[in-house]
Amino acid sequence: MTSSEIKKLRVRQLLFLNGTLLFFLSASYILQILIDITFSQMFIFLGTVTLIQSIGGWAKRNSTKSILPVIEQVAIYEKEKMGNEWSKQRIVGSIWTLLFSSILFINAYFHSDSGEILKIEPMFLFFLTIAILIMTNISMVIHSRKVDVAQSPANFTGYTRNSNVRAIIFGACYAILIFVLILSLV
Repeated sequence: MTSSEIKKLRVRQLLFLNGTLLFFLSASYILQILIDITFSQMFIFLGTVTLIQSIGGWAKRNSTKSILPVIEQVAIYEKEKMGNEWSKQRIVGSIWTLLFSSILFINAYFHSDSGEILKIEPMFLFFLTIAILIMTNISMVIHSRKVDVAQSPANFTGYTRNSNVRAIIFGACYAILIFVLILSLV
């Protein structure tokens, strides 16, 4: 791939990612307004979606096939550039998704007796959306730059471990940000 083709691919990837995030966050907010959903129901739904995502990721861990052309093109390109580390990253991603799914199901269990209806303040949702977009885009840009400048799969030795450490740090920062945001709105 030429440099300009890679740039176009990355722009399409970021647009798709941001569009998808905004669509699902907007749909979630609209559904929450239209339908009374309990915390337990929300956690069960999200846990099920992430469990399906984890199983799907595990089942096709070495495949680049996707129903969405931009995702498939990115997967083919990154698999070629990253070599074996690409497969490691997919496996570890599926494990993290499974862990996250388990946490959501545990939360559903702890909220099962409350019957409390989910109501999200618009201002909180706005800041949450902005924080999600910022963290996701930063992570994507860091990953893209690493992949795009690499000359061979040897440049990715230990990449999965390093990206997981980076993800844990980002996650901790995000958790602190959400905690501060919740405290400021209460």
